[in-house]
Amino acid sequence: MPKTFPENTSNWRIYSEEARGCQKQATPLSWTNKASETLVACQPTQEFEQHPVEASLQASPLNLDSTLEELTLHDACIDLECTTEEVSKLFEANPLLPGIIIADGGNFVGMISRRQFFECMSRPYSLELFSKRPVLALYSFAQSKTLVCDRNASIVETVQQSLERSPESMCEPIVVQLSGAYKLLDVHQLLYAHSQIHQLATEALRLSEAQSRQQATKLEQTLYELQRTQTQLIQTEKMSSLGQIVAGVAHEVNNSVNYIHGNLAHASDYAYDLLHLVYLYAKHYPEPVPEIQEEMEAIDLDFLILDLPKLLSSMQLGSERICDIVLSLRNFSRLDEAEGKPVDIHEGIDSTLLFLQNRLKGQGQRPDISVHKEYGDLPLVACNAGELNQAFMNILCNAIEAVEMRTEDWGLGSGDKGQGTGDKELGKSPSNSQSPIPNTQSLIPNPQSPIPQIQIRTEVGDNNQVLIRITDNGVGMTSEVQQRLFDPFFTTKSVGKGSGLGLSISYQIVVEKHCGKLTCVSEPGIGTEFLIEIPIQQSNCESTLSRCA
Repeated sequence: MPKTFPENTSNWRIYSEEARGCQKQATPLSWTNKASETLVACQPTQEFEQHPVEASLQASPLNLDSTLEELTLHDACIDLECTTEEVSKLFEANPLLPGIIIADGGNFVGMISRRQFFECMSRPYSLELFSKRPVLALYSFAQSKTLVCDRNASIVETVQQSLERSPESMCEPIVVQLSGAYKLLDVHQLLYAHSQIHQLATEALRLSEAQSRQQATKLEQTLYELQRTQTQLIQTEKMSSLGQIVAGVAHEVNNSVNYIHGNLAHASDYAYDLLHLVYLYAKHYPEPVPEIQEEMEAIDLDFLILDLPKLLSSMQLGSERICDIVLSLRNFSRLDEAEGKPVDIHEGIDSTLLFLQNRLKGQGQRPDISVHKEYGDLPLVACNAGELNQAFMNILCNAIEAVEMRTEDWGLGSGDKGQGTGDKELGKSPSNSQSPIPNTQSLIPNPQSPIPQIQIRTEVGDNNQVLIRITDNGVGMTSEVQQRLFDPFFTTKSVGKGSGLGLSISYQIVVEKHCGKLTCVSEPGIGTEFLIEIPIQQSNCESTLSRCA
């Protein structure tokens, strides 16, 4: 029997304070800005049964062959004649509901997720256009693509199918077909169950020493695939959301600033014409009437003539700066490119540095982190720009954190002299050595005047490859840490400050998706360098790029 809200909505009212209390993490920003106009229930007349993910999984122990019917499923089915306004009330009354299933007399029609619903309703005029119409109209407009799985499908297989969806559909709920009914599965719950299976696989691997080598090999392969799939799913979900937000913000800002930037040139011409006219009046009528003379003194005409060109010039520079920022946003969030395209590596690095500018600035008594760029003459490189920018972001963040920790060792901020070891030089090596760390005197930690620095060097290497070196004079790493640096979930940070995925994902992007190399050379108390090698042409990796995009 399809579930709907009662036709009588007299006990619903507009209540701004409660509307502003809606769960903003579940709705787009533009929707929450309209929360004062959102209909909120004083006492909801119906709630779907909800259970915490952890409790449901503890009640039903999982194993490597667990299926979807063992997870908590949401019974959220409505008739296609229900209005969009009723669906909105349903979502507000059930904040954990990931979506709704649309049915016609018990027959499955489709599914619309919470994200899709609020995304569509946040567009201009959507409230007026859809609120009183059947939800089928909104569903047709959203053009939602739904993943439908059988209840007996395994959790591991379903995660892989979810991963194969397009980036914008990656975190959408999944429809599970039961006997004569359809229910919803939240992707986040699927991911949590996937993590539980991963823990089971780890424990099984530990206990498999007494078992046959064939069984141990099978479990080890399962563990690796679980880690790989989970890492991809987490990163794709994060970057998909980030890319959509950044691209949307850049588009809206660009539209607005274009009006200003495009009209400033005309405004400048008009202003200069008016100033020239004032000059001609002053030239031919040097003795104005008293009323004009008083007005000239009141507005300080001489200062206005001198300051107006400067004012227009500063406005022009400001609008150009905004245009540059918008361009950097668009360059950084190239997540919509499904194939490798020729891109400017330097443009991607500069865009990444722009987003990290706030972290590079001095904080408290810590000085600014100086960034030295030594760019070579690089050709365009065929790659997935958005993914490569993410690798740059992860490596540069790691360098910034290492330098910040080093400034504490130097005693910056406490009023003492730096305590760096001046007898060791970063990159010092024999003249014939091919050490990846550059022999750069500027990155020597000076005990008298320690300066936190990051150096970025690019060049064309052998075998038709480009080399990107990111060097810092931070705390450095031990050989034990370097051996596990690119392992998934490995981190030296305290709990809550790092997931251990950043460098692992960077390694996957560079090595597996771009057929390149990512190596690290480091020494405690001296510094660290990451060396990225990317082929200029991806002719041997076209299938990899297309599959992983």
